[in-house]
Amino acid sequence: MEPFYFRSFDRTIGIACDVPSLYYEMKCQALYDKAALDYHAKEGHISMWLDYIGEHDLAESIKNQNQTELILNILKDKIKENNHGNSKKGGMQHGSGHKGMKGGQKHREEMMR
Repeated sequence: MEPFYFRSFDRTIGIACDVPSLYYEMKCQALYDKAALDYHAKEGHISMWLDYIGEHDLAESIKNQNQTELILNILKDKIKENNHGNSKKGGMQHGSGHKGMKGGQKHREEMMR
């Protein structure tokens, strides 16, 4: 499946491949490029991608949400509910913004607060 690409004009500013990495990338984008994040939320790109990866209920729950903070809270609850954050699947788990970051687990725990 194709990852979700956060784009700002002509550049890719973040990549998510699953629900946890979507959450972490959105947290980062909220700090670094809120306008791009708001655009993706307002246009329904995030809910369409969640539907595409099979997260139909989650997609439906954020479908009409324009406020990124509400979307983040819904994603955070979903991660805690399903314990996605501890998955042992292969591949990138926490988006491009966190790849190779030292102390990644500590950072992820801080982001979940």
